[in-house]
Amino acid sequence: MKCLILAAGKGTRLSNKGLPKPLVSVLGLPIIERVILTAKASGITEFLVVTGYEGDRVRKFLLELKEREKFSLTLIENPQWEKENGVSVLCSEAHLTEPFILTMCDHLLPENAFKNLLGTEVKDGEITVSVDYGLDKFSREELEEATKVQVKDGLVVKIGKDLRQYDGVDTGLFLCSPAIFQALKISEQKGDTTLSGGIRVMAAEGRVKAIGAPPEKWFDIDDAYSLKKAEKALLFSLKKPTDGPVSRYINRPISLRITRSLVNTRMTANQISWLSFAVALAAACSYAVKGYGALIVGGILTQLSSILDGCDGEVARLKYQVSEFGGWFDAVLDRYADALLLFGLTLHLLWCGGGIGSMAAGFFSVTGSLINSYTAHKYDAYLKLEHMGKAVTFRLGRDVRLFLIFLGAVFNQALGTLVLLAVIMNLENVRRVWVLYGVWSKDHPRR
Repeated sequence: MKCLILAAGKGTRLSNKGLPKPLVSVLGLPIIERVILTAKASGITEFLVVTGYEGDRVRKFLLELKEREKFSLTLIENPQWEKENGVSVLCSEAHLTEPFILTMCDHLLPENAFKNLLGTEVKDGEITVSVDYGLDKFSREELEEATKVQVKDGLVVKIGKDLRQYDGVDTGLFLCSPAIFQALKISEQKGDTTLSGGIRVMAAEGRVKAIGAPPEKWFDIDDAYSLKKAEKALLFSLKKPTDGPVSRYINRPISLRITRSLVNTRMTANQISWLSFAVALAAACSYAVKGYGALIVGGILTQLSSILDGCDGEVARLKYQVSEFGGWFDAVLDRYADALLLFGLTLHLLWCGGGIGSMAAGFFSVTGSLINSYTAHKYDAYLKLEHMGKAVTFRLGRDVRLFLIFLGAVFNQALGTLVLLAVIMNLENVRRVWVLYGVWSKDHPRR
């Protein structure tokens, strides 16, 4: 299915160093790029974009994006871009003879919003509007600015910004049949060139269906305030329900601040994975040197590596760089980093006169930690189902492991740290096996 994106307006309330509104950056990516990549992630590969104000700059960017991200693109110019958005929709009439998705270049919507509409059938002569019924999530000012809708028996009966009684908010996402064009022409003859005007024409005939938007937040970015609010929400969404306590309360608040800066650079997620590994390697080398000072330096570097280890995934999700290879590559580097850190601590003890006990503690801490990471994938999947997306109270994983190494190094307790990790990591592995065995036994009882 094709997706029509309206990007012709000037957007005077959102000026950013002379950039046209579609190219204003939201955490490292232009708004229109975020819209396209979100829609593309939902399965849409054909896009039509109506441009107007600063059209040459916007079109140049979109052509470059098309080559980089590999999607079909049709550029449509609206010479009357100063008029309302219904005119932009009419400019695309010759290109759309079948049902299509319609959205705005300044509406950041979740991927599920597009999937909802893609899974809906629209009859000839009708359109479907994605409606957010969660009115409590909007401030009074936001509701005043929003396009509101009245819904009765699943049909939109009224739409507009000036409604006093309403059931939800129009998210700016529609599934349209080509009938929308005739409705817009009728509305234009009445002196109303807005998209809402065309929808009102169809609503009067009972031809506008409403579908509930998913619960995730979405944003209509009209000014600097809404831009800042959207960025804050996007960063907050990076928190995971399976985050361990150290990650949730220490690492993530710091890594999100770092990520906010990293997204505005050309560093890729994989490069950040390399950086985290390099810091861990430096920590391991520091541990392998005699002296308490070396332990302190190694401990600080260990915790820094742990924080940076969250940044690669955060950047990947924010900039649509998530890939199976990236996740696997990060996991491989993490395993090497864990082994090197614990080996460095073991070597430190040997330099300080440690014997077979130090070697045994090092061996069992390494094996316990590696198996802990190996079991994490299926155990985390179980936690997500068990907690239904809510934050897990406690998870013993890499964040806790590296934090214990950091504390042990700073307090000059290398041997105690290795022994503690050897005990708790292996016990946690046994516990996970027992828990998952119980789960799978219920699903697949012995006959």
